[in-house]
Amino acid sequence: MFHALIHHPDLTQAQHRALPHVSNTDLSILKNELLGQPRQLNAVALAYGSHFHTAVLEPTTYGRTEERGIKWADLETLARQVRRQRYCRDLLYRGQAEQSYTATHTATGVGVKLRPDLLVRSRAGRQLTLIDFKTTSSPDLAHFLTTIEKYDYDRQAALYLDVLGATRFLIIGVQKKAPHEVWRVELTATPGLIEQGRKKYAALLRHHARQAGCLSVPLYTPAPLALAA
Repeated sequence: MFHALIHHPDLTQAQHRALPHVSNTDLSILKNELLGQPRQLNAVALAYGSHFHTAVLEPTTYGRTEERGIKWADLETLARQVRRQRYCRDLLYRGQAEQSYTATHTATGVGVKLRPDLLVRSRAGRQLTLIDFKTTSSPDLAHFLTTIEKYDYDRQAALYLDVLGATRFLIIGVQKKAPHEVWRVELTATPGLIEQGRKKYAALLRHHARQAGCLSVPLYTPAPLALAA
C-alpha cells in the first residue's frame, strides 16, 4: 500500500510540520472541506496538545512558555497521571517517542508523513506497537469509545499501521477533568475498525490526488460501525 518509507530520526516537531507531505491532520481538513464543513484549527488547543505530549513523552525538554490560554497546572496534572501508571511507565521506558516518517501511497503517488507518539517493539522484535496519547472531555470510557469514530481515530490507526507495517495500535485516553482516569484502548482488537479506517484514508488520498489533477473518484462515506468496549 505504501513504499519508499524513510525514517527522519532527528526532525523537530516544527520541521516535521514543514515537510510537504500529507498528514493525518491534512486528511481531516480535506474531509471537512469535502463535506462543506470547513473548520479553523484551534491554536490554543493545538498548543496544549503539543505541550502535553512533550510533558509525557519528553519531560526533560518540557517547560512552560509565555503562550496565553494554556492551563499549565492542569496539563501537568494529566502528564503526571499518565507517567505514574505502571503500564504507561513501561511503554515510555521501552518506546521511541516522536519519530518522523515519510512514505508514498502506491495507488495514488501521494506522499504522506506521520509522527507516532510512541513506537514499542517487542523484545523479540517481531511486533511493533504504536501508541497515541489523547486527552478527552469524556465523562467515562463508554463515551470515549464513541469518539473513536467521530474523530477518525480509526483512520489514523489504519494509516499509521499500514505505513509502518505495525501490528497493534493503542490509544491511551486521559480525562481532562477529575478523576483524571487513564484508559487503554486497542483499536486493532475491534473487528472491522481498521479496515474501515483504511477505506477512509484511501478515499481521501484519492481525493487529494484528484485535486492535483491525477484522479477522479467519489468520496467514500463509511457506514456506522458499533465499537466494542
